[in-house]
Amino acid sequence: MTVSIALPVTAWPGDGLAAMDELTSKLTDLYQEHYRQLLRIAILLVDDRASAEDIVQDAYVRVFDSRSRLRDPDKALAFLRQAVLNRARSMLRRRLIAKKYQPKLAIEDSQPDDTERGVDRAVLAAALAKLPRRQREAVVLRYYADLSEARTAEIMGCSQGAVKSYCSRGVSRLSDLLGERV
Repeated sequence: MTVSIALPVTAWPGDGLAAMDELTSKLTDLYQEHYRQLLRIAILLVDDRASAEDIVQDAYVRVFDSRSRLRDPDKALAFLRQAVLNRARSMLRRRLIAKKYQPKLAIEDSQPDDTERGVDRAVLAAALAKLPRRQREAVVLRYYADLSEARTAEIMGCSQGAVKSYCSRGVSRLSDLLGERV
């Protein structure tokens, strides 16, 4: 006995395929316009370009795969930012667990990069890595991604007052670590 299942051509009422194609096009444009910004945010959070690229790609794929459930296409960038932040948090948690159970095998090279731009970037990345996770997230989202306090609070899932506190403490700690006022 052979059973055949007829799948509908589209699950969208009306002209669903055209709407899906338009949304796919918008998401593709969004990716091309904001990839570098999302990548920079991820790099500052996880301090590893390859991992940051994976985070951004994975976040985009997840938003793209769930595009049919996206009620407001204008909020796709917000979903991408949130997905990048969540993926970065997950990666940092995995790193902490791996670091906890992995013996120290190599000694870090004490020679900093001799290019001035590389030194500044490396020093800043090292200082950011020393901040507690929530302070680092707040500083990166607020000052590097240039998000408002309200939007940063929304992404981090906390109050605006908490964002102000995290940013204040983070900037103060960065100033101490860098030896200059940030």
